[in-house]
Amino acid sequence: MSGRRRRTSWLSGVPDRVWPDAAVHHGVRLALLLVSAVGLAVLYPSDPGVTVGRFEAGTVADRDVISEIDFLVPKDAGVLRGEREAAAAAVIPTFSYREAARDSALAALSAFFAQLDTARLSGGVAGISAVLSTVGIDADRTQIELLADRAAAQSLLAGATNAVSTLGAGGVMTPEAASRVSGDSIRVVGRGGGEVVGRGSVLSGREFYDLALDGREEGPETDLLRMILARFPATTLVPDTERTERERSAARDAVPTSIARVLEGEAIIRANTQVGRSELQRLDAYRAELRVRGISVEGSSLGGAFGGAIINTILLSIFGLLFFFFRPDVYREFRALATMAGIVALYFLGTFVADRLGLPSPSHPIVFVTVALSIMWDGRLALISAFVLSSLTVTQTPFASIEIFLVTLTGGAAAALAVRRFRRLAQIWIAITITVGAYALVISALQLRGEAVPYFASLAWAVFSTIGGATLAIGCLPVFEWLTGITTAQTLIGLADPNRPLLKRLAAEAPGTFAHSVQVANLAEAGADDIGANALLCRAGGYYHDVGKMIRPGAFIENQEGENPHDTLDPAVSAAIVRDHVVEGARMAKKEKVPSVVVDHILEHHGDQNISFFFERARVRAEAEGLEAPDPAKFRYPGPRPRSRETAVLMLADSVESACRAMKRPTRERIGRLIDDIFAAKVDRGQLDRCPLTFEDLTRLKRRFARVLGGIHHRRIDYPGTRHLTEEDGPAKLGDKPSPPVPDSGS
Repeated sequence: MSGRRRRTSWLSGVPDRVWPDAAVHHGVRLALLLVSAVGLAVLYPSDPGVTVGRFEAGTVADRDVISEIDFLVPKDAGVLRGEREAAAAAVIPTFSYREAARDSALAALSAFFAQLDTARLSGGVAGISAVLSTVGIDADRTQIELLADRAAAQSLLAGATNAVSTLGAGGVMTPEAASRVSGDSIRVVGRGGGEVVGRGSVLSGREFYDLALDGREEGPETDLLRMILARFPATTLVPDTERTERERSAARDAVPTSIARVLEGEAIIRANTQVGRSELQRLDAYRAELRVRGISVEGSSLGGAFGGAIINTILLSIFGLLFFFFRPDVYREFRALATMAGIVALYFLGTFVADRLGLPSPSHPIVFVTVALSIMWDGRLALISAFVLSSLTVTQTPFASIEIFLVTLTGGAAAALAVRRFRRLAQIWIAITITVGAYALVISALQLRGEAVPYFASLAWAVFSTIGGATLAIGCLPVFEWLTGITTAQTLIGLADPNRPLLKRLAAEAPGTFAHSVQVANLAEAGADDIGANALLCRAGGYYHDVGKMIRPGAFIENQEGENPHDTLDPAVSAAIVRDHVVEGARMAKKEKVPSVVVDHILEHHGDQNISFFFERARVRAEAEGLEAPDPAKFRYPGPRPRSRETAVLMLADSVESACRAMKRPTRERIGRLIDDIFAAKVDRGQLDRCPLTFEDLTRLKRRFARVLGGIHHRRIDYPGTRHLTEEDGPAKLGDKPSPPVPDSGS
């Protein structure tokens, strides 16, 4: 979350009274919501409403009914079903010719009669009977004795072999397959290609047996031959069920589902003509198509618009209540809400143009919205906005589609999550890659589901809208910052650049103050990061908090190299110089167009604490000279006290760093006690009363400050060559003065 300057008014801030402050405060937000809902209903009217009217068969129409859309008149369900079955029945069935089936039958016959020969020689009639039982031939005594006669057996073998060789070559199908052939033709594949032949040119099993036995006298031998042929069939034609069913399915699908097509502007019924069954069928089809397209039948445009406005209001109200209960910081800032409403308006204007141009749903500028909101506020708010905008989009008549909802939500959510911690411009290309990948995934999923989504066109528009939306959002950030008063992370990073004119002057004119500011900025940033405050804002505030010391840099101990001017100045004058570095610093920062949230750090980093060192000096002097006691107001910083977590963290970091810098032998234990004392003093004097810091935050800050300062001021090796300069009781150090220095801790 970026920094904000607190304001209190009817439009922004926290209302002081129920009437009229709170009434106006919430009423303006309600008005903004209603204007947005109605504006969206006007931009996307529900539908014009079409009056068809009611007609009865056998009556005379009293007016023309002209179609306002193109539509098809569907066939009656029963008629369509019959036509489809007839089309499927007309498909020529396909059979595969298997030459190997005939060869297998011949081989089986030869093996069977060879077994009979062996059985006849070894077992006689009993052996033959056993072989017949094995293959499942139920022969009587007479037939078994025929097979015991070698000549008769050879005659049967010759008859069976001749039938299989000659008749099987033409094609034989099983009786079951033959019963399914209803037409007079079949398609045979496998004999040098595919050909359509007459049903009479191929044989069923029964026809095969009849031809094989044609010309033979009825008797035991003929019956035995029939049983042998039935046991060793030569079924050379096998039904290709898969291909036949595929072709029948295609034939069913090829049957037209409609009996007529009515064009836009064509008359469905003419006035003064009799209404018949066909006219009523067209009217029913017309009403059904209107409803499919989301156009109300026998309705009115006013009702549709009102209903659309109510739906928009409900969805936007959910969004508004979310702000009211869970993001009061955003809800209180009317400029932020108005800017957000403007961004949403730009989104819907973009969808309006895309709809008019017939572009696919990935062209909708949802990425522009979520990238802007994520950078200005945070990724969570942008993610919720993506859900709300996706829902609002599909409630509009042109976009009433689950596919559009999925594509819009996926693109917006991916952009919101990818940009949630945006710090550097190079990061935007990572976010673009993630977002385009999410678009590609959802478009591919819709394609696999069989949805009518133009894949390559949708993907191309996803790439274009993602790059264009992200680039436009970043380019508009200065405008959004100006409109909302928000300072984004990118601006804060730029402000903390030491090459900024004001910081460059500070480093050149007050190098000691600049070094102190850098240390304070580092310390404040580390502490803010630990408690979840805006660390970048603390860093920027730390750099600028003492820029006012450039007016008289030599008046502050960190910049002194010679005499201390406060030794000869009146304490009131010294206090005024110290106090003025706050006022002058704010003036200089505003002149350099430094954002107000950073100027707040200059004004609030000392709060309204007493400048006690010079006040005590003035009091002692007044007592010694018998003068009136000094005015405490002249020895107090102008304030105000810190009003945000960030300015409070900076106040504590500034005091702790200054005091720690002045310590002799700064061990970790002594630094810890010093931090505890300074924090306790700030709390006791009420300097933290107006900021939202908690005692848990203070505990975390103490620990983090102790770690950072302990690392900076750890004990170092005492080299023999420089020991005379580093010993605590050694010769006086350069710049030491007998009089106390000007404190910078604000105490």
